Formats: sequence, structure tokens, C-alpha cells
Amino acid sequence: MNILCFGDSNTWGLVPCVGNRFDMEKRWTGRLYELFGGKHHIIEEGLNGRTADEKDDEEPYLNGRSYMEACVLSHRPVDVLIVMLGSNDIKVRYGKSAEQIADSITALTRDMKKILDNKQAERVKVLLISPKNIDSRILGDQTFDEESIKKSEVLGGLLEKRAKAEGWLFLDAAKDDIFLGDDGLHLREDGHDSLAKHIYNILK
Repeated sequence: MNILCFGDSNTWGLVPCVGNRFDMEKRWTGRLYELFGGKHHIIEEGLNGRTADEKDDEEPYLNGRSYMEACVLSHRPVDVLIVMLGSNDIKVRYGKSAEQIADSITALTRDMKKILDNKQAERVKVLLISPKNIDSRILGDQTFDEESIKKSEVLGGLLEKRAKAEGWLFLDAAKDDIFLGDDGLHLREDGHDSLAKHIYNILK
């Protein structure tokens, strides 16, 4: 089984407050591989700063929509598509509401699935993950503000409704056993481990 994991720095595995990358066996993608006993192919497609569809003149490559078609086609056949985005879409400079962000993530995921449905015989299963909501430790550099925190807190409920309407699997990572590091944004090592276990329990 090929499991494609499309996300941002929390899929890439950025170490909180440091900026380097967790080793493969510590990232949630690597832990998921181990939980499945190494029987499935886990494809990591995480990019620091990635958004669903935001146009960023300084960093245009962060737009997930501009890359998603090449991504899914290059990894065919895809049996499971996991999408976890939203932590960057709530940045102050993008100025989008939580509803708009949920719509963007849903549209992106729907289009990724549609491309796969049209280009492969295998049926693709979708797991939409709402990221762990950020907290006040992130404040300070004007990238995020109090409104960003509020958006992150309601995003899970919005995405859950959309996933249900689309017939997708859903996971809200705002769980007590999924921990963020001291930057209030990126998963700690034990947070990666807990996230992997939740995903495994859904997919097994």
C-alpha cells in the first residue's frame, strides 16, 4: 500500500525552536511506517511553510495547489492520501477567515483525489487531518497573532464537517496526547509519536 502524506513543516518534521529535521524514525511518517511493520510505502511530501493555495510573491513555491498535480501523478498509484495543512494558512499576512481556509484545504484535497481517480485504476482513500491548534507561545514576531490562534482552534470543527460531507476519513490533531514544542507551532518528538498512533488506528 502506498500512503502519500502531503503537508507542511509538521509533516517534514521540523524540530521546534531549532529548525533542523527530526530523524526519520522520530517523524510521524517514520513512526507510521514502523507501526505498519514496514509493510507499506510511506511517501513524505512535507514542505516548511506550505499552504493550501495562498499566493506568496516572496515564496511562490509554498502554494500547495501549484504543486499538487505533479505530486500525486508522480507517486501513482496512491492507495491512501493524507492531507494535513492549515498551520501556515492562518498567518496574519494571508488575511483569510477560518471558513475560507477550510474551504481552500477541502478544495485542494478534493482536486488531488479527483486527479488520482481519473489517472489510476486503484481506489484512493482520503484522510484529512486538522493540525494541532497553535498556542500563545507562537506570538512575538507578528507572523501569527491572537486571531490566528482563534482560527486554529475552530479549524478542526470546520474541516470535520467538510470531510464528512465528502465521505473522507478525518482526524483532529488537537488531542491532549499530541504535544507541541516550546515554539507553540511544531510537534515535539512525542507529539509525532502520538499522531502516528492515531493515524495508524484509523487506517489499520
